[in-house]
Amino acid sequence: MSTSDLLVTPAQRDRAVEILKEMYADGRLDHMEFDLRLEKALKARTRAELNSTFDGLVARPVPTFAPAAFTRPAPIQRYQGDGRGMGTVAHWLGYPTFFVGPAIMVATTGQKNPAVRRHAVEALNFQLTAFGAFAALGILTGFTHGFLGFLFPILGILWFMLTGIGGLATAATGKFRYPFTLRLIK
Repeated sequence: MSTSDLLVTPAQRDRAVEILKEMYADGRLDHMEFDLRLEKALKARTRAELNSTFDGLVARPVPTFAPAAFTRPAPIQRYQGDGRGMGTVAHWLGYPTFFVGPAIMVATTGQKNPAVRRHAVEALNFQLTAFGAFAALGILTGFTHGFLGFLFPILGILWFMLTGIGGLATAATGKFRYPFTLRLIK
């Protein structure tokens, strides 16, 4: 007794039906041919009868295109611009966020572009220095019972002007360093 005379199981019939459905979905069978082959597969009792439902069909579709040759992906390129736009943003973020905005710029955009990092670190150092100056002036004003309080507006105007000048100078030339700044962050 040959293997083609063996009886098929319902699972084998179901698998044949699934394959026929895939071929119909791929467009390798039209509707009428699909119905005929499906009926033949469901009535098959032996392997030979089940295998005959696939007569004349290609097991896999023949590709109609030539696959592209493998090429290595291009290496990731770091942005080599001067970073003036984002550097200006880093300086001017000191207005609404004080030192938090420049610190976020150092941690995010500064990781991708060294020029932006340079500007963001400069802005961060200035904002930290200004924060320390305001805190020290506040403490000294407390010790002197308000005598040094008149320096707050002067320090505030100086901070406001230098932050604006830093952003403008960065936008114009790309190179700017704040005066009177402790450079704590490198």
